[in-house]
Amino acid sequence: MLEFKSDAFAISPGEDEATNPGIFGKALAEWLADELSARGHAAGEVIAEDFGWCVPVESKPHALYVVCASSDEQADSWRVFAFAEGGLIGRVFGKDTRDEDVARIYGLIKAAITARVDVRDLSEERA
Repeated sequence: MLEFKSDAFAISPGEDEATNPGIFGKALAEWLADELSARGHAAGEVIAEDFGWCVPVESKPHALYVVCASSDEQADSWRVFAFAEGGLIGRVFGKDTRDEDVARIYGLIKAAITARVDVRDLSEERA
């Protein structure tokens, strides 16, 4: 997970009605979707979930997502992480690539965020 501060991602009025109260990040998720697409990884429309704003990233045989959420209900504190779900057939036959795919997308996300001059206090937490 990446955590950082930035004033660059505006919160829309009522944005957290689509998630849990105090969970923002739609603008950040939309920006990351554009960044991933520009870096050759097709990203779908941003999806609101209870825990944050998800960016589906084209990946097979499993579903791959990037999640953006505010941190501590503050307008400038953000958390971003990636995860994969599915891939049962790959696990059964010993060809599960979820970890590698998540690591690849995570690297692209980190590079995009690091390149921004308006990001501060970037920290990383590995699972």
